[in-house]
Amino acid sequence: MQWLVVFILCFFIFIIIFIFVLLLTIQMSISTILSLSNIKIRIKASIFFGLLHFQKVFDLSDLLSIQIDETEDQDFKDLPSFLHDLANFPQNFKPFQKILARFLNKIKIKQFEWRTTIGLGDAADTGVASGAIWSLKGTLVSWVRNYLSFYQKPLLDVQPNYQQMTFESTCQCMMQIKVGNAIWTAYRLARQWKKYKKQQFSHTEKDRRTLNA
Repeated sequence: MQWLVVFILCFFIFIIIFIFVLLLTIQMSISTILSLSNIKIRIKASIFFGLLHFQKVFDLSDLLSIQIDETEDQDFKDLPSFLHDLANFPQNFKPFQKILARFLNKIKIKQFEWRTTIGLGDAADTGVASGAIWSLKGTLVSWVRNYLSFYQKPLLDVQPNYQQMTFESTCQCMMQIKVGNAIWTAYRLARQWKKYKKQQFSHTEKDRRTLNA
């Protein structure tokens, strides 16, 4: 009888801890720097009321140059397949869209800043480019606000440099994510992916049998 009491007690302690973890909030900060010679992404995250920290910096400058060199050496044998996959992407992504949209609606954006400095060496060209960037930023942020919840108005800024050719864009985003929402979304995506692969395999087998017939 004593072991049953211990088992029930351990079970309830586990349930309490599990619920506590699900209700935890992950504080994340994502900073990006994009310039003519530098591409960096810095991700910071904290949990358990700041007791656990995570920080990672990704330098994409070298990776981008390697991919460009490899692309120059490649032939275009896979181009038709790539174009076919690209054309079918909206249809393939559709089953996951609702799941991701619900998850994004539960992400809270505490701060969002996007600053850009651009100069093309010519005052007229710089002015036109600045206006185009303002329009692009406004369109993108308006679209993103349909899916994310912002605590405060996003800060957007474009600084034209009429004296020299330059480009630098920095973006900083601070957000909150519930652990429970992230786990539930990952489970639903995995379940939907398994269903999607099963359907794809079924269609492939059907097409193969049709060809053989």
